[in-house]
Amino acid sequence: MSDKKLLERDRHSKTGVSGLAKKGGGGGKGTWGKGGKDDLIGVSTDPNDPNYCSEDDEEVVIETVEVTSPIAAILTEYFASGDVEECVKTLTELKTSVPHQEFVRKAVFIAMEKQAYERELVSQLLSSLYAHTITAEKIAEGFQTALDKLDDLLLDSPDAVDLLAKFLARAIVDEIVPPAFLKNAAAESKATKEVLALSSALTTEKHRIDRLAHIWGPGDLSSVKRLKEETNTLLEEYLSTGDVSEADKCVRKLNAPSFHFQLVKQAVRLALQRPEAKKKIPELLKYFSKTGLVSSDHMAKGFAVCRESINDIKLDVPNADKLLAELEELGKSEGWLPK
Repeated sequence: MSDKKLLERDRHSKTGVSGLAKKGGGGGKGTWGKGGKDDLIGVSTDPNDPNYCSEDDEEVVIETVEVTSPIAAILTEYFASGDVEECVKTLTELKTSVPHQEFVRKAVFIAMEKQAYERELVSQLLSSLYAHTITAEKIAEGFQTALDKLDDLLLDSPDAVDLLAKFLARAIVDEIVPPAFLKNAAAESKATKEVLALSSALTTEKHRIDRLAHIWGPGDLSSVKRLKEETNTLLEEYLSTGDVSEADKCVRKLNAPSFHFQLVKQAVRLALQRPEAKKKIPELLKYFSKTGLVSSDHMAKGFAVCRESINDIKLDVPNADKLLAELEELGKSEGWLPK
């Protein structure tokens, strides 16, 4: 075949099919497209367009899911109930890969972000977990881990040195961490050295046992019984004076936000049991809700606890269920009880 004919065959298809790319170079599914500036134009949404692709019409939904760690969930429930035995039981039964020393660190760090009441609860919890559930070595390792990560915590909690020192001193007095820990612990930074020095001072001062037993101050209210007594006192004073601002001050002085649902529960029970409280208690709860002192969750939980124990209340107040329903409707209509 001559060179001329070879060139002719190369230039022209004998099949009758054009040598141009389909769809102007756009290609179909699974191809790269035309390239160049045409890629920036976008994808056609016209079903009649050769470049249309039905897959492009599929709606993509991205959901944000909040993930709570088992430790955080357990502590949240523990702070609400104050039940040490139940928390220990839950931890014992929990099948988790979180090391015990990491639980100790997280419990201490989470409590440091809370109030005195929660800090006292964590101190009690660590003492209850000692030996039976978590070994002394793991508790000490937990405090060492806390020291190692202290500098990061200081970025958000300026008082972290003082708080961690108190947790450590309390653990030593409770005999769940050996005093030798203060000498043997690794202290790489200035902050960790301050923690160890402050803990040493707290554990060697006069009357240290009594002082450290109440290291979290008047707000620790370590006994749930004592909390209830304080709550009853402020409610009785309110019913006597009708001064909501004074009641507000007393609740803030308790410094126990996790106990607020118990405050609501006791207030509701008074409203069911005593005629003079039927009008005053709703006014107080409305005030607490309006000022944000008591959250809607605690308000709802307080009523729920009363509903669960309604049969016991009916022993003294036969129509308690009716009175509770009326109080619930009033709260919902006035907006201080979630619907």
